[in-house]
This record gives sequence, structure tokens and C-alpha cells, in this order.
Amino acid sequence: MDIYRQSIKKINDFFRINLRDSYCIDKIFAVLNDIIAFESGYIFYVFPEYINLEFSCNNTLSKKEFINLDEVKKQQDINYLNSDLKIDNTTFAHLVITRKTLFNEDEKAIFSTLSEVIASLIRNIELNSIISLQVQAQQESIAELNKAYQTIKKQNKKILKADKIKSNFLANVSHELRTPLNSIIGFSDLLYSDCCGKLNKKQKDYVNDIKISGLHLLGMINEILDMAKIESNSMKMNTSDFDIKLAVDEVLNILRPLALKKNIKLLQDTQSVTITADYVKIQQILFNLLSNAIKFTPENGEIVISVKKDKQNTAISVKDNGIGIDKKEIKKIFKKFEQGTNAKYTNSTGLGLTITRELVKLHGGEITVTSEPNSGSVFIVKIPC
Repeated sequence: MDIYRQSIKKINDFFRINLRDSYCIDKIFAVLNDIIAFESGYIFYVFPEYINLEFSCNNTLSKKEFINLDEVKKQQDINYLNSDLKIDNTTFAHLVITRKTLFNEDEKAIFSTLSEVIASLIRNIELNSIISLQVQAQQESIAELNKAYQTIKKQNKKILKADKIKSNFLANVSHELRTPLNSIIGFSDLLYSDCCGKLNKKQKDYVNDIKISGLHLLGMINEILDMAKIESNSMKMNTSDFDIKLAVDEVLNILRPLALKKNIKLLQDTQSVTITADYVKIQQILFNLLSNAIKFTPENGEIVISVKKDKQNTAISVKDNGIGIDKKEIKKIFKKFEQGTNAKYTNSTGLGLTITRELVKLHGGEITVTSEPNSGSVFIVKIPC
């Protein structure tokens, strides 16, 4: 049978697997082997400095911990096929299968698609493995919270502890929501691609609406998680030297379709400047400021981003000709869950600028804004050299 027909026929077998079954990983490998024949299969979890063998089928490796996949491949003279397993475009594991004979191009193509399905299954398996512990911990914490609430009234020094408990609770709840949301988004992608059967136009529109709504809700949950990390002082910095123009270009490429929908010009006056900062967090700062500018700039508007460096700071400026902000509300917009009067009817958590300010602070920098109603806004971020 043609591998593509075989994969379509077999793909439903993945979703019939009981993820609470202690042998669910073996069953995942078995379904994969029915579609693409292999001799050994491995799933390596990715850590900052190494990868670790978490699951395997017919394991022939001599150890579990490796520097990277190249070290794994050096152990044996055999043919490998590997794919990254991702959450939110971040690789959390590597899926590897091996055999003595070569893998053909059709097998490589279908393996890449199947790895996305397996990534979703692995995420849910991990959730199932910790959910009982989370339920127990939350039950215990509820009793402790009730007791702490009474004590807080008498002892002001426990206010900080209560705030931390609240942040941890938000983080736990948001995490539990985010995992099934990722599955919804992933499965809607599979349905839209006709992988499980042909959809008509109206069905595709509905599936696309599900995905868009899921992505929007996921973005809001991610903001709550980021805020919880900031408040609990658990957000870490991974600094490196990089050209900030690359970060600007990547963010503009992501947001350009949103700007095109409103016929907004995205202009940049960006110097090629090397800074020492956290690349991902700088991108998040840029994304928050530019997406806000697009949201509050009317059709046929203009947004200008510029980056300049002096002896003390690298200055990032985002200027728009949008609805602007009243001077009385400028301080308010940086507070949690607060929005300006002109922004109250937008679908937002009110955390974007709060998170942006805290990310700038983590870099030892500052953010300022100048604005007037109906005259646009200019946000300036200064990162110390």
C-alpha cells in the first residue's frame, strides 16, 4: 500500500491510544512502525546542556545522556531519521528511528508530519503523569490558603507570601489550560490540512476559526504565565551578544500580515547594533510594542521602528500615528490588568505593557512613552550597553 494512504489509514490509531496506559509509549512506537518500518526508536528530551533518553523501543544505546544527536549517531553505523518535537515552536524533544536500510524521501516526508502528532501526544502524556500530583498539591494548598488568609489579616509581613501563592496558583491553572489548547490548535491544523479526510469550504472556515480563537486564548494564557513568573522572580535571563536588527526583522516578518490587513506601513530605521541581552525577551518586547501599535493604528496608518546606539544605551523606538493615549493615563497603562480609555473595548488581558516594562527592567533598562489622543504614541526602550 502507498505510504501516504497507509499513514492516513493508520493515523487514527494514534488517537485511540489511552495516554494513561503505562504502555502508551510502546503503542505510539508500534503505530509509527506500522507506517514506517524501523528497528529502534528513541525519544530524547532536550535540556540546556544535554539531551536525555526518556523513551525507547529496542534500545541499543550504551547510555542515556548525550551532548547532542551527533554523539548518538557516532555510536553506531546505521541509518537515522530524526525530527524535533515542539511546543510553541520550541523544541522540547527529538524523535529518532533507525534501521540498516536507507529511508526514502516519502518516508522522510510522512515522518515529519507524524512527528507533529506524536509531539501532541507526548505533551498530553506528560500532563497525565503530573496531574494527580497537581490535584493533591492544590487540595493541600487550598487548606493552607484558607488558614493563611486569616493570618494575613493580623500579620502584614505575610502579604508577600500570599501574593506568591496567588501567582503560583495562576501559573498552575494557566499551564493546565495551555496544554489542551495546544492539542486543539494542533488537531485543527491536521483537520485543515485534510490529513484525516477532505473538508468542504465551510468546514475549513470553522476549523480555521477554532484555530484562531485557540491561538488568541493561548496568547492570553501565556501572558498570565509570564506575569506569574515575573512576580515569583523565577524568570531567568539567557544573555548573549547578537545583532538587534535580526531580532527586529524576525518580529516584523511575523507581524507584517496583521499590518497588511489594515494597509499599515511598517517602516524601520534600524542600525546594525550588537547588544548583550536575552534574545527571546528582546523579541517579546518588540512583539508587544509593535502588535500594540498595529492594534491601535487605524487603516492606512504608519508605524516606524528605529534602533540607535550611543555610549550608554541602545535605544529602541516604536512610533505610530494611532489613537494615542491621554497624559493622565500614561502611568496607568503599565499597571496589571489596566488599559487606557481608548483600549477598553479591545480583547486583551491588559498585561502586555506590564510584562514589557518588567522585561526591560530585567535588562537594567527603562521604557518611556510620549503620546496625545489622536496624535499617535512613541514608546522608547533603553537597554544599557
